Amino acid sequence: MVRLGLADGAVFEGRCEGPWEPREGETVFTTGSTGYPQGLTDPSYRGQILVFAFPLVGQYGVDEDALESLRPQPEAVVVSRVPETGAGRRFREWLRRAGIPLMEGVDTRALVLHLRDRGTLRGRLGDGSLPRSSRFAPDLVASASCSVPETDPGEGPLAAVLDWGVKESILRRLRERGVRVARLPWNASAREVLALRPRGVLLGNGPGDPQDLLSGPVGTVRELLGRVPLFGICLGMQVLALACGAATEKLPFGHRGVNHPVREEATGRTLLTSQNHGYGVVDASAEGAGLTVTFRHLGDGSVEGIASGIYPAWGVQFHPEAAPGPWDGAFLFDRFVASLDEEGRKGAAA
Repeated sequence: MVRLGLADGAVFEGRCEGPWEPREGETVFTTGSTGYPQGLTDPSYRGQILVFAFPLVGQYGVDEDALESLRPQPEAVVVSRVPETGAGRRFREWLRRAGIPLMEGVDTRALVLHLRDRGTLRGRLGDGSLPRSSRFAPDLVASASCSVPETDPGEGPLAAVLDWGVKESILRRLRERGVRVARLPWNASAREVLALRPRGVLLGNGPGDPQDLLSGPVGTVRELLGRVPLFGICLGMQVLALACGAATEKLPFGHRGVNHPVREEATGRTLLTSQNHGYGVVDASAEGAGLTVTFRHLGDGSVEGIASGIYPAWGVQFHPEAAPGPWDGAFLFDRFVASLDEEGRKGAAA
């Protein structure tokens, strides 16, 4: 028997196969029913204990040719049930090879309801003892980023991507549209970015609290404002907001899943979106920072998109690349590519 102890004293029981050591992290839940290999390899889950609300996980094994990073990212995984079939065994083995404990047989419905009522809590997977720390490690982004710059060969407009834990599907969506990608480490300076002469910069997703990036990436983005078009996704939107002078806050239990409805404010249309974040932009801070709210969450009204009224800079809190999830927001990559083309025309005319 293994126990998950939460910071408020609650304890949930289950079982865990194979050798493992106690793990600690922010305990969060996702409501997605499919795409679990892509979700588990999203670097935004680094440092977290991930609970699946859907009762059956592992039912089709692991499609290792379509992952979002090289390995599973959470500290531990908590599920109700994994099939005893070959697919289920492959799923267990995949996590075991990565050193990720899999806690099964948990009343995940009760656990998810507890997190919804109490908010996100630190957890410790072990003997039921409570977690020892209270927050994210500040170096999560550094550990999720690439370590050296990587630039695609060939022709096509160049977009720099600041890698704070960026998903592979974001890079795939750009390449599918004929864009060359220059992937830069999390601590790249504005001078290093601009030295590549990119037509635009994509600010990627990643783990942790955006406030931990105030001394590095936020300053870099602030220097880039007005120099080149900027497009932020998830953590990238939060960093963009901070660079513009807005504020961010921790949400009660975040948004994680593949069916989150958001409304585009300019048109009134609703998109179903894939999301994975625990922080958001403080609504009241946007206007004073020269930002317009472009999308809102239809569940809690939180900010899901921003655009600067001063600079060519915008972002969304959801994941337009999906992987997993609906493709409703894919057009946002077309908008970004159009801004690259516009930048290219400006350069040719200069």
